[in-house]
Amino acid sequence: MSWTILGVASAIFVVSQLAVAVASNVILGREVRKTAIVPEEPLRFLLRSSEMQITLIVIALVSLLVLYFVCRRIIRTKTRPITDELQTTATANERMESELNMARDIQMGMLNTDFPPQIYALMNPAKEVGGDLYDFTLKDDNLYFAIGDVSGKGMPASLMMAITNATLHIVEGLDLPLDKTLRRINDSVSEANNSGIFVTLFVARVNLKTRHVDYCNAGHCPVLVIPPDDEPYFLKAKSNIAIGLFKDFAYDAEGLDLKAGTRIVAYTDGVTEAEKKDQTQYGKDRLMDWAKHVVETLPETSTQPNNSQERAIVESLYASVNAFAEGNPQNDDITIMSVKIN
Repeated sequence: MSWTILGVASAIFVVSQLAVAVASNVILGREVRKTAIVPEEPLRFLLRSSEMQITLIVIALVSLLVLYFVCRRIIRTKTRPITDELQTTATANERMESELNMARDIQMGMLNTDFPPQIYALMNPAKEVGGDLYDFTLKDDNLYFAIGDVSGKGMPASLMMAITNATLHIVEGLDLPLDKTLRRINDSVSEANNSGIFVTLFVARVNLKTRHVDYCNAGHCPVLVIPPDDEPYFLKAKSNIAIGLFKDFAYDAEGLDLKAGTRIVAYTDGVTEAEKKDQTQYGKDRLMDWAKHVVETLPETSTQPNNSQERAIVESLYASVNAFAEGNPQNDDITIMSVKIN
């Protein structure tokens, strides 16, 4: 609408200028014919011609000025609803951004960051809020730890993350066998789940004296095991469905004994599915290559805080994924946890 009005105004201005030019030429021609009869009046007719040109130009400019104010009023009247709508939208966006930032702060505050010496974790959501989670609890001689990934992204995933994380923390305190722990968590989450969202989850319990590890994998990525004097490998696990799909599912837990100095590196699929711009993914092969060399880069523990090596491992993997992506935006939440068996 506004461009049409401006186009019409421009056309009227051009036409008015042409009219001035034509009128001037007509007047000039008439006066020239008069001077052929009365040659002693050339100065008078030139003055009259100039006055007429000035008068026509002034009329054209005044007409254009009036047209400008008319067009301006019409444009403002027509665009006022759009302007008001844009202002309303901007205010709503600012309020939503503020609420999302607050939700992010609340979500990050739910994650345990009081790390014991042998553990460290990092969670970085792809959006303001995410669906990844981790948790750990040190009780007597047992260290419980877990990592999970809620299907989907954004606010729905973050709400399910909060429910799962709270349930997980409560059930871990009951000191049940891991198969019963997963069953309790699954039943609780399933009751609260009406949207078909599910949660992949890996839960483990380490006896710090015997170094025996009980674990249960509910549809989650296979964790990495990095022995102190052997090749790293992906930990095989029995097939269990993800959390939140069906109640009363019987989960299978299993166990193994590990050497002192062994590390378990757990992660979410935001690591292996990180992409370059050409959609090439980081993948398990690159993850394994990273695991084969990461121990060589660790700082000396004698001059660093107790969990500095686990933090170095987590940050090293995160840096490796970011370097691989080459600046391509993160398309999924990334969570990494490293646990050392002393």
